[in-house]
Amino acid sequence: MDTIFNLTMRPDIFKLSEDVLGNEGMTEVDALVSDLLSNDTRDHAVQILQQKVGMCPKRPLYYLNHEICYLPEETRDVVRYAGDYIDQLYKHFSHEKGRGIFTRFMGYGRSLGINLSKTKKILDSRLYDILTRYNKLVYTPAKHHWDVGNRPHLFSAKEAVAICLMTVKLSK
Repeated sequence: MDTIFNLTMRPDIFKLSEDVLGNEGMTEVDALVSDLLSNDTRDHAVQILQQKVGMCPKRPLYYLNHEICYLPEETRDVVRYAGDYIDQLYKHFSHEKGRGIFTRFMGYGRSLGINLSKTKKILDSRLYDILTRYNKLVYTPAKHHWDVGNRPHLFSAKEAVAICLMTVKLSK
């Protein structure tokens, strides 16, 4: 395991994390990652992160909680299931809105990015910006990008933890 890599964040994901979590949330990310990288505190950090994420709805959070057990070594599935949760929530949100633009343009078979673009005019601009960046920087790469470039993994442990905490905050 590359400790230096796992303590890094790409600048675009760092900025998104800061925008969603604020300074206090970023301090929590640092503490959890530090604990994840220590053999003495790793299990406790996993439990804390799992508690923060929760277990309901069962899918995809059940899967996300399972994948958290493999941190800090394996990050892609953690990020993918976190994104699946946001995607699922957005689809449910749009379905609950019912008629009009939601029933004409939204669909359970459509991607988060398409659904977001169809609702741009009715979402708060800050929320739209954050969800669009989340989709572009986090969810789509976790599902579709396999070239990691010069990195050992697509996402570092710090990015995965930040994404979990962002997902919890965005879900509210």
